[in-house]
Amino acid sequence: MFATLSWWLVIQIFALAALPLGWRLFGRLPGRGYPLVKALGLLLVSYLLWMGATIRLLPNTIGGIAVALLIVAALSIWVGRDSLRRSDGETGARPLIAWLRLHWPLILVTELLFALVFVAWAAFRAFNPEIAGTEKPMEFAFINGVLGSRFFPPQDPWLSGYAISYYYFGYIMLGLLIRLTGVDPAVGFNLGVALWYALVMVGAFGVVYELVMIGRPATDDGRRTTDDDRSRITYHVSHSSRSPGAGRGIGFGLLGAAFVGFIGNLEGVIDVAYHRGLVPLTWIKWIDIKQLLDTPPTGNWTGGFWWWWRASRVIHDRDLLGNSVEVIDEFPFFSFLLGDLHPHVLALPFALLAIGLALHLMLGARNWRPETEAFRSSAASFQQRASSFWSMLGAFTGLGTPGIVLAALLLGALGFLNTWDFPIYVGLATLAIGAGLALAVGLTRGAVARALGAGIVLGAFGWLLYLPFYIGFQSQLGGVLPNVLFPSRFSQFFVMFGLFLVVILFYLILLSRQAPGKALRRGFLGAFPWVLLTPLALMAVFLLVFTLLPQGRAFVDTFLDSPAVKSAVGDRSMGQLAALIGRLRLASPWTYLILAGLIGWVGGLLWALLHRESRTETETTTDKGGAAAHPLTLSPVHARVPEIFALIMIGMALLLAYSVEFIYLRDLFGTRMNTVFKFYYQAWVMLALAAAFGVSRLAGREAPWALKAPALLLTILLVAGSLVYPLAAIPSKAGDFRGQATLDGLAYLRQSSPADVSAIEWIRANVPPDAVVLESSGGSYSPEGAGRISMSTGNPTLL
Repeated sequence: MFATLSWWLVIQIFALAALPLGWRLFGRLPGRGYPLVKALGLLLVSYLLWMGATIRLLPNTIGGIAVALLIVAALSIWVGRDSLRRSDGETGARPLIAWLRLHWPLILVTELLFALVFVAWAAFRAFNPEIAGTEKPMEFAFINGVLGSRFFPPQDPWLSGYAISYYYFGYIMLGLLIRLTGVDPAVGFNLGVALWYALVMVGAFGVVYELVMIGRPATDDGRRTTDDDRSRITYHVSHSSRSPGAGRGIGFGLLGAAFVGFIGNLEGVIDVAYHRGLVPLTWIKWIDIKQLLDTPPTGNWTGGFWWWWRASRVIHDRDLLGNSVEVIDEFPFFSFLLGDLHPHVLALPFALLAIGLALHLMLGARNWRPETEAFRSSAASFQQRASSFWSMLGAFTGLGTPGIVLAALLLGALGFLNTWDFPIYVGLATLAIGAGLALAVGLTRGAVARALGAGIVLGAFGWLLYLPFYIGFQSQLGGVLPNVLFPSRFSQFFVMFGLFLVVILFYLILLSRQAPGKALRRGFLGAFPWVLLTPLALMAVFLLVFTLLPQGRAFVDTFLDSPAVKSAVGDRSMGQLAALIGRLRLASPWTYLILAGLIGWVGGLLWALLHRESRTETETTTDKGGAAAHPLTLSPVHARVPEIFALIMIGMALLLAYSVEFIYLRDLFGTRMNTVFKFYYQAWVMLALAAAFGVSRLAGREAPWALKAPALLLTILLVAGSLVYPLAAIPSKAGDFRGQATLDGLAYLRQSSPADVSAIEWIRANVPPDAVVLESSGGSYSPEGAGRISMSTGNPTLL
């Protein structure tokens, strides 16, 4: 209990230190990004500690952490100093304090949600705390490697004499919290799982809250602000009224948290249907969930050892001989159920922080007005253009140059946390800025150029701010290869994303009813052919290049020599290979066609909402029955921001899922397994956030009952189906909560190998952290291969 309380207290201190800065940084958001401030404080303190220890100015000690925390607090107070000053002399209220009092429901729900999730998941981990199996030994080794390193980069416990060559920023954060609270690292591992889960839940809650509440602020007299008001004020504090609809924002924010972090995919329903005999066996075979049919039906609700594992293997590739090919389709709840502290999990709260930042940047771009013609003038010098562009980008952040650096710092952290995420969220920020500029000045080449320039600046600075990491980092990635043999079956894709797809379908219908029809059709017809045909053209280019280049020809020869391809192709001709690819695509075309159609639809809606012509149309439209529709997309321009941002997230998520149908990033696995895993994970997050916001619109007055009724009914049914997995998996993973509760991740080792634990404790107490330990090794993912002594002490072993 004390260990849990100490972690809660430390993260609250970090949040308090960063609060004035966060209040300024997210000043255009109705909730001021309050639910994101814990992640912000943790990131900033960790960055200063890492950078200070890298350049050997701050040691990785409690003193170094304290200095980093004091620097963050000082910078936060300096940047947010206006929020802490009395506004009307000595008797006036301090804006930040007044805002906190005014928005107490948001503050209360945020803190209760965080505490509830943190405590509940710490209790859950106490019944399955073992740091054993899957990736946990490696992660625990990295944490102890960080704890054993006075300066950075930290030593690699599994390769003596070398530093960790991995995205290890998350392990620095965990080491910082363990050192500051003084808990045993084996306890800190499990508290880290619970803390990160709580950060994810409040982060998702906060993003959806902001989306729902944008366009609903109140002026001092309680009136709704107009778009003209918005040019004069920026969500300033009201002393006499609260933003209307706060309860609505909180309610749908909680739905967003559940969508992102608590629900599962529909594999739980398939599992129940099989074991209870609720559907014909032929249907179960058709879905083809990996390993589901390995055991006979039990008659219970679920069955089999680690049955819940199957939810992360829903997308099931088979080669031409019918052999299974590993694909991972993990989602957040599965990650926290499993309890691995892998980089994709450690980056998740900060991905949500990046999404909140992108939304804020979009509002900043939306409110931008060119104050000078220097940027557009052909006679302007390069220096004038650069200065004008820099001022523009600083205006988007609301903080000028410090805001640019801070935004780049937040985005760049994703490269250090989970490198795959960095380009995804720089892309999201770029699109958000471009959409905001299109609303401000029109969808012009200049707006596109400025948005691209902003993305390049944020990406470049995000890379430079973490340059010491990249200097010592070596990636296993070896380029991009075509996904030739494995189109995803739509039945399996629907099991993975069914809830979100249905909600988004109804949401797109709602937007289409209220968007300018001509612009929508023009946008769809402009986007859909490109989306449909570009992958086929790229596949053809890949094949052509592979026939011309020696390296490509060698790859094709190796591919054609595989037994599965030989049996299907017969000879080694490229024509036969192209015919085989065509047959495979025609056998499973629906994921490709449906995703292409949805992406084209989203592109059409974005065109309709962003194109200048849509501003000249009337404030209300008429539905097919002749009745006036509620003004949703054509109300004051700022009210379109959440709709457009939701569409951008939907479009990016669908593109991520679409891309792995045709390409994958080459790594040591040699298949699309890891690419599907990484891309689907971010697709889940963005689809979940957009779906929760979509439900808020479908449940609102603007949705006609003919659309609302089936949309909400199907949503309720699919939510119920998606809850089957977590509600069944939690007690199953925790052994029905019958064991001895402990957060000690090495308790299992104390029982099975007490002598090993005695050795570990002696080494911790008596041996220098950099002393090399010689221990035997075994196979991967085996207890003998886990390097248990080096894993548990941080002392490096040879290999």
